[in-house]
Amino acid sequence: MKDDSPSEHRVLVQGLSTAYFDEGTGPVLLLVHGNVTTFRSWQRIVTEFRTTHRVLALSLPGYGGTSPQEEPSLDDQVAFLGAFLDALSVDRAIVLGHSAGGLIAATFALQHPGRVTRLALSDSAGLGRAVSPLLIAGSLPPDWVVDLLTAALVLPGSGIPRALVSGLQLRRPWRVTVREWRDQIRLTQARTLLSTSFRMARLAVGPTGQRRRYRIDDRLGELAMPTLLIWGLTDEVFPVWQAVRAAGKLRRGRLAVLMSAGHVGYLDSHVGFVDILGPFVRDEPASPSVVDGERP
Repeated sequence: MKDDSPSEHRVLVQGLSTAYFDEGTGPVLLLVHGNVTTFRSWQRIVTEFRTTHRVLALSLPGYGGTSPQEEPSLDDQVAFLGAFLDALSVDRAIVLGHSAGGLIAATFALQHPGRVTRLALSDSAGLGRAVSPLLIAGSLPPDWVVDLLTAALVLPGSGIPRALVSGLQLRRPWRVTVREWRDQIRLTQARTLLSTSFRMARLAVGPTGQRRRYRIDDRLGELAMPTLLIWGLTDEVFPVWQAVRAAGKLRRGRLAVLMSAGHVGYLDSHVGFVDILGPFVRDEPASPSVVDGERP
């Protein structure tokens, strides 16, 4: 059976050897992953859209797909997006970011509006103060406790905790392919990825929720490009009502809700996610604002 998985490439970005997918031809669609995921988490999205677009999915620094880098900041990650596009001689792109990747994508769009033709944010960080109590609790312990937890998760025999970490954000884990489960559990064995993910989350979240410095909800009106918010109705990381409020601040924006999805709709409600994103990136009439995530 032929394997149609995307091929991995390498490019030098800001002196870092960087892994990425580059599939298809046409308008560029850039995919930006979030915490506890990598560019490989986008494989099915790359496969879906490579027939109509040139789809790029990069590994952000600190998540295991680049040369080692010490503690990248939000500003570092945003600058890295621009440097990655420059390295591939791409001037403009449609940009889709998930979770923390959504905050990075939106910040890039605010800083470089001429380089983003359309912006899609999936269950994005940074659109308000509300966040899961688990992330708030995770911001409270001292660093050494988090370092100890990270070390414990990568020890042999910790497969069950790793599976729980992987499945925590999914509403319908049975809809995730075996390969995606395998890849995700493998990710939670990677100390570098876990360390960066936990550190970035602790930077952005404090005792009262998402920190002001890592929020853009007061700047959403500055986004002039068409902007789509895709949200899981039962997202327990960033609540859907926060997305409703954010959508009302956008100049050219809309919100589409996946009824059966949690925080990672592009995995556990993949069909519905594609049905929403497809018309947006192809500039076709909008799909329904509420989608069940099922196809007859």
